[in-house]
Amino acid sequence: HIAFIVDGNRRWAKSKGLPALEGHRKGFGQLEKILDACRERGVKAVTAWVFSTENWNRSKEEVSYLFDMFRVDVARYKEKFIKEKVRFFHLGRRDHLPVDILESLADLEESTKEFTEYYAALAMDYGGHDEIIRAVKKLKEQNLEITEENLEKCLDTAGLPPVELIIRTSGEQRLSGFMSWQNYYAEFYFPKTCFPDFTPEELDLAIEDFSRRERRFGGDPKTS
Repeated sequence: HIAFIVDGNRRWAKSKGLPALEGHRKGFGQLEKILDACRERGVKAVTAWVFSTENWNRSKEEVSYLFDMFRVDVARYKEKFIKEKVRFFHLGRRDHLPVDILESLADLEESTKEFTEYYAALAMDYGGHDEIIRAVKKLKEQNLEITEENLEKCLDTAGLPPVELIIRTSGEQRLSGFMSWQNYYAEFYFPKTCFPDFTPEELDLAIEDFSRRERRFGGDPKTS
């Protein structure tokens, strides 16, 4: 399971003298290529963080443009994921995004829920701390004992394989709260490349780097 913090769209656009919106457009186009590249390389699950709970603070024009792209892409992904038998997950809040987008995401989840070979998740209106708070509230509502197992069942990622590698593009070396619970034993990779320029070849470098690491999980070293 590889999770991407999709970062650097605006910086990519600025470096080329283009409007920030053009960076998002290029980044979204690149995301589909990376999803395909992961599947071709046998990666069972892929998550992409495309809109955080803090991104609401951006300009109305930028947020509106992002939502328009979400609408187009979710509709396209439905046909693609059903054809390729990929199960889809929406990670994030389900009360702030526009109703039509939430309905499309729910429909995509429902339409692919029987697939088990590959998984794809979009983290939209997602924050790691927010996810944990919502999970704890679910435990309380369901009157469940607070245990690791029960909490994990209430997280947005319930049903997804454990995340093994988190890639944040653009050179920023922080997680910004991404998958705060799930990144416990994950490996991190921070390429300087902005996401619009992140290619399948860059993905190969990340996977190769990951394969060389010794993962201990609190015990003896294990090769990835």
